[in-house]
Amino acid sequence: MLNRLLLFVMAACLGTLFLKMELPIPYLLGGIFAAVACKIAGSPVTWPKNWRELGLLVAGYGIGRNFTADTWEKMTHQTFGVLEATLIAVAVAVLIAWWTARHTSANLISCVMGIMPGGRTQMMLMSEDDPRADANVVVVMQTLRLVGVIVAVPFLVIHGLGAQVMQNNAIVQTTDGTHWLILVPLSFLGAFVATKLKVPTPRLLGPILATAAGSYFWGSLQPVPGLLMMLAQVSIGLYMGVMLDPKKLSATKELMPYIFSGIVLMIGVSVVVAWSLSERYGFSLVTAFLAMAPGGIAEMCLAGMSMGEDVSIILTYQLVRLLFLNICVPLGITMYFKNKSLD
Repeated sequence: MLNRLLLFVMAACLGTLFLKMELPIPYLLGGIFAAVACKIAGSPVTWPKNWRELGLLVAGYGIGRNFTADTWEKMTHQTFGVLEATLIAVAVAVLIAWWTARHTSANLISCVMGIMPGGRTQMMLMSEDDPRADANVVVVMQTLRLVGVIVAVPFLVIHGLGAQVMQNNAIVQTTDGTHWLILVPLSFLGAFVATKLKVPTPRLLGPILATAAGSYFWGSLQPVPGLLMMLAQVSIGLYMGVMLDPKKLSATKELMPYIFSGIVLMIGVSVVVAWSLSERYGFSLVTAFLAMAPGGIAEMCLAGMSMGEDVSIILTYQLVRLLFLNICVPLGITMYFKNKSLD
């Protein structure tokens, strides 16, 4: 328990430093860097999954409250853009997987599962169930993709796209709307229902969808206090950082150049597509980029919140891609690799 307390304090201090540097999602980045630093130093740090999931409940509420009736109207008018962005992201991932499999000892099915943007949990579960896939390759590729994007995107949007972090970290306290404590029943109910329905990442998507429904039907919902959102970000970041296993990374070191070059390609394509989306639909380039970026839905939405971007747009694009990756892509992988030998 003492090690976890010290780890949390270290993460909070790093997050405060990143906040002073005006980086988006500073406390989430603080959690990642603190855990990775301890891992590299050889310290046997852990972070309970239940604590991470409590953080996801809070983040899910914070994200879902941005969904309004206007968001639904925007989404219906941008159906083509949403589908286009999703299919381009999947196509680029398949291209990277093919190139990686062609030049390394990893087989194609492992590379496809490993590089898909946004379907980390589903791909890892599939790799464990399919004897043709190398679960270690999938875990390393998905973890590095996710962490790499989350670390790279904030620097790019600040120094490349000219975004600015709001001084109050985009958490403006207000007495308007339903009190923020509604997050307790909404988040737990949403997570429970999503788990029963076997929705991917239910501890995040459940609260997002339940809170979005509440915001749509009831109107404005208050944001959570800044301290609570900070605790949630640190907890999520620490769990992500702890996932990085130096032994697994060492065992798959031949993949590293292809993973990181793949991340660069994904981000580059995301910028191009984001420019096209912003020109067509009129929202900012930063909003479009965060909507298209191959990171996690929670992380990209939290980054958008910290910069005052249109979180409802980011949520819409990221959510559609996440659902597509967790429903359609597994079916496509199963059908394509059926009866194929990948020895």
